[in-house]
Amino acid sequence: MANLKGKTVLITGANGFVGGYLVPALCALDIGECHATYLAGQYPSAADRSEVTWHRLDITDRSETARIIESIRPDLVFHLAAQSHVPTAFSQPALTWAVNLQGTINLLDATVYAKPDATFINVGTADAYGASLREGRPVDEKTPFMPLNPYAASKASADLVAFQYAATTKLKVIRARPFNHSGPGQEEGFVLPAFAAQIARIEAGLQAPSISVGNLEGERDFLHVHDVVDAYLALAEKAPRIPSGTAFNIASGKSVTMAYLLDSLLAESPSTIRVEQDPSRLRPADIRRVSGNNSAIRSATGWAPKHSVQELLRDLLAYWRTAIGGKGQS
Repeated sequence: MANLKGKTVLITGANGFVGGYLVPALCALDIGECHATYLAGQYPSAADRSEVTWHRLDITDRSETARIIESIRPDLVFHLAAQSHVPTAFSQPALTWAVNLQGTINLLDATVYAKPDATFINVGTADAYGASLREGRPVDEKTPFMPLNPYAASKASADLVAFQYAATTKLKVIRARPFNHSGPGQEEGFVLPAFAAQIARIEAGLQAPSISVGNLEGERDFLHVHDVVDAYLALAEKAPRIPSGTAFNIASGKSVTMAYLLDSLLAESPSTIRVEQDPSRLRPADIRRVSGNNSAIRSATGWAPKHSVQELLRDLLAYWRTAIGGKGQS
């Protein structure tokens, strides 16, 4: 990726799930310096990479954020840091808003001051579309935000703030809106890892042969985390030709039911497993069908998903079998 050669790159929230894939992907490129932030108490999983300079940072701390950005002066920022767990967002809305909105403002302000001509890739979420998804059609970037939970509302607000900075500063701002994505290493608090982890425990004899689920009728647009990282890199590479403030859905363009995803995972297991609905796993304001139109990012960058849903599910199950020390085949 010629446009990234020699660049000083910063990834916020780099010790999170997606950061664990984006950091090594960047390190494999001919960039100049790679800097990454992590939250205190969350030791970076990729800290053994000598080519990465790690910075402990709470982005809600405005002065510390300014100090670190000034010391790095990044050419390119991938802003991944967020409070992204929806149940936590309901139980701790003030924290969620502080991290997702004020933290983003702090980073934008610091970047404008330290490196006003930088490229800032703001990672939002398709969850911001919220009630607009009830129409059932694939949403595009012009679909209005109608968020239905504190996480989605705070990220929608951060997306709009990012546009405002694109309009009023020299920053090149690109707004990424990823749809559901998963892969090895994602925490069990998310639906597909929860399925895979339960199956692995059953295979290992650590759980009764019954799996607890929420609503399986909903349809979701899932991507492998590798495809999402490829999309972020494609946006960074093509940034010089992308107008500042442009938003991009990162989606497969297809939706599948949660029942299909679970059945596909169960088909990979030699165990006989019952499926039981757990009311505690049912989300309020659930959306029947989530699907994203990805024509904008395809047109601007040439990006397209390379990994199938089946590959994602097999990778997840293999990861959890290894993590749990299961008896199933990997």
